[in-house]
Amino acid sequence: MEVLKSSGYLTTFSMLTLTCIPFLVSIATFGVYFLIDESNILTASKVFTTISLFNILRLPLFDLPTVISSVVQTRVSLNRLQHFLCGEELDPENIETNYKGNHAVGFLGASFQWETHGSSILKDIHIKIPEGSLVAVVGQVGSGKSSLLSAILGEMNKLEGTIQRKGSVAYVSQQAWIQNALFQENILFGQSMNKTFYERVLEACALQPDLELLPHGDQTEIGERVRDTSYTQV
Repeated sequence: MEVLKSSGYLTTFSMLTLTCIPFLVSIATFGVYFLIDESNILTASKVFTTISLFNILRLPLFDLPTVISSVVQTRVSLNRLQHFLCGEELDPENIETNYKGNHAVGFLGASFQWETHGSSILKDIHIKIPEGSLVAVVGQVGSGKSSLLSAILGEMNKLEGTIQRKGSVAYVSQQAWIQNALFQENILFGQSMNKTFYERVLEACALQPDLELLPHGDQTEIGERVRDTSYTQV
């Protein structure tokens, strides 16, 4: 809220400044014109011609902050796209899916790294997680919990060993990706509407209390700047 409040103040100040600039520039111009030489006379033709010129320049100046903001946002987006498109390709063969055993996920002497020439992050892991079991990975900050999940997803470079994974995977990131769309569209994510299944999802994610607080229920438009903790359940 503080960031949005500061942004609102800056926007208001910018609009006020841009509105007052033509008037202030006119006064400054006429004042300087008169002061640099007392023989200069402000005639009606000079005054109205100058004011007309300033009015012509007002629109480009008024749009200048918007253009600068758009250029900055475009540059940030291009840098993100470049970082993503220039990233290293993942090797799907790093994960073995056809294997014998009753475990859903298995690591056999596996070691992983994030970058090809970087240091090893996870070393000599030996884990077997049985099918149907509920497992919680607990540890200190920076101990490798998130890296372990990334290794299961196949997003890390495997140095040695074997990683086994059976069936499909559903991954819920800690940081939510919320589209600039309706609340309902963020849940459906392009799928057709199934009223029964949709209501089951709302109940499973405990979103009913949130819908009651929203002015238009699941037809409320939300965006990527939403930071309410409960919205990350989407």
